[in-house]
Amino acid sequence: MARIQLRGGLKSALPNSNLLAREPLVTTDRGTLHLATGGTTRIPVVPALDDLATIPAVDGAADFLLIHDASGAGQKETKITVNAFKTALNIPASSTDEKVAAVAGGTAGYLWGTDGSDGVLRGSASIALTKDAGNAFMALAVDVIDGGTF
Repeated sequence: MARIQLRGGLKSALPNSNLLAREPLVTTDRGTLHLATGGTTRIPVVPALDDLATIPAVDGAADFLLIHDASGAGQKETKITVNAFKTALNIPASSTDEKVAAVAGGTAGYLWGTDGSDGVLRGSASIALTKDAGNAFMALAVDVIDGGTF
């Protein structure tokens, strides 16, 4: 029985000369496939994102994101669950919206919160925090500025 063996080697040694158009090249250290487009050119083989199905809902504990680990060795493409990725960014796993943190490494939350008293940004006795009814913006209103005494 006949076998087909593809040309392969280290990614750093991918050839850029003496290629045959449509010749497949396999990297043995990274597990990637490249296709020669001419005698001196090649392109990586990647899925056509616009042809892929759209996921109807995300299961943060079970669904994965593909990450290219630039500091890794060998196969640099790795996977991480959606929830683990959120944890790495200090975003609560239950969050499905954009949030911010007050300080680096702090827990992320909404600026307004649920009612204006539990958000990342809060009013006080002399500063009122209000939110526009359409959720487009927030405003700070200063009631009294006390300059103190001499």
